[in-house]
Amino acid sequence: MKSVIELKVAKELSEEARAHAKARLGFEYNRFNLDQNQRLAMITMGTVGQLIFRKYLTQNKVDFDFQLQAGEFDDFDFVIKNKIVEIKTSGFAKPNDWQSLNGIYNLSQLKAAKKKNYYCSVQLFVNGYDKMTKMFNVNACDTCIIAGWSLIEQIPSFPLVDLPYGKAHLIPLNELRDITDLISL
Repeated sequence: MKSVIELKVAKELSEEARAHAKARLGFEYNRFNLDQNQRLAMITMGTVGQLIFRKYLTQNKVDFDFQLQAGEFDDFDFVIKNKIVEIKTSGFAKPNDWQSLNGIYNLSQLKAAKKKNYYCSVQLFVNGYDKMTKMFNVNACDTCIIAGWSLIEQIPSFPLVDLPYGKAHLIPLNELRDITDLISL
């Protein structure tokens, strides 16, 4: 049985994510042509994912390097045992809603990941997302699910679909690898 990790999102972590997202808004590429509020919400959601994954690695005494994007580009999210690990964070609204979602990997981001020699992508889900308004409410976020990970080289084998913000590969959650396998490499 694959391990799915559920972590609580502390208020301090949410506040750190919000402050970082506001600072990053001036540099972040607006790849989906969202308005400023939606962009801020999406950057905040991604930052919560990165910070909670840092917490998970620290709790499990995993050696890692971490780069929280401070300028227009970053080289990586995490490096674990010389392997570049990218974090993908998606939102959900109601408890267990995440179980009906897929991992999503944007085609243009996949090209960049291959060019930068990324090893894998870790899929996280955070609550506090409203699908109708496409807004993430960091104040309503108190739970993060680490659903698993995929090798970058395997992502092209998953269905490529047209989504509102471009083409992306959909990765069924049952196809994700156990996160404990990644941290024990």
